[in-house]
Amino acid sequence: MAIQNISVIGLGSMGTPMATFLLKAGYRLKGFDILKRRMSDLVPFGLKPVSSARAAATGAELIILSLPNWNAVQEVVQGKEGILQVLKRGQILVDTTTVPPWETAAMGKRLATRGVEWMNLPVSGSAAEAREGNLVFMAGGKRSVFKKIKPVFDQIGRKTIYVGDHGKAAMMKLIVNHILFINQAAAVEGLTVGLKAGIDPDVLLDVVTSGAANSNLIAARGRDMMQGDFSGKGALEIAVKDIGIIVENGRRLGVTIPMAALYQQLLLSAYHRGWHQKDATIVMKIYEELSGIKRKR
Repeated sequence: MAIQNISVIGLGSMGTPMATFLLKAGYRLKGFDILKRRMSDLVPFGLKPVSSARAAATGAELIILSLPNWNAVQEVVQGKEGILQVLKRGQILVDTTTVPPWETAAMGKRLATRGVEWMNLPVSGSAAEAREGNLVFMAGGKRSVFKKIKPVFDQIGRKTIYVGDHGKAAMMKLIVNHILFINQAAAVEGLTVGLKAGIDPDVLLDVVTSGAANSNLIAARGRDMMQGDFSGKGALEIAVKDIGIIVENGRRLGVTIPMAALYQQLLLSAYHRGWHQKDATIVMKIYEELSGIKRKR
């Protein structure tokens, strides 16, 4: 029997687009967020707002978590007011948050003792891509559960891929972000060299985006980087959280990842300058300072 009753807990930059697509697809949807305006914004589309995470979880066949970090996930699931007390056998709990693989795997085992199905389903894509329905979902958990939820998430993103058992999707998301961060570092360094060399910024960007060095990052944010516009598209504080998990994951696996460890220090430096909500590419300002580049902001 197809899933019809869904709840979304966390209606931020990712949760709101997810909920919107599900409402447009005709699902019966409850939603909860600590910011009431996020719920009220979706009421005209058919969302039923509720007063707590527990109220959202009660009676839902599928519960989707879209939260900022693992601490928030733990609080929503197992905290004093957590949903664990109302979860019933057979309910499916899907977490789309970027989290440590070892933690989500342990959560899957804990919930299995209560008959609750746990699936880690992190996403590849930005908030802008979420609004366009262009996310890629990576699924970790039971394959039988994946088959049940795939039609739902196919309404939200462009692809939903089964990666493996509990923890495997979280691991895959770390690999995706790891590669993205190294690409980001390469873009920042290369563009900084171009600025220092006095190449016209428009020409520099035109050549880079037209050839083999182009990337999704440069295509999406290159012009802003060249103009010194680091307004938030992918918040630095999220990048710091993610790369911290990546470096710890490398330690646990015994894998040498020096470039990720170095870039972590640059992201932390930017973070401790108070640039929390700026785009993560604001690291370019540090490169410019170190290179003696001065330009109007």
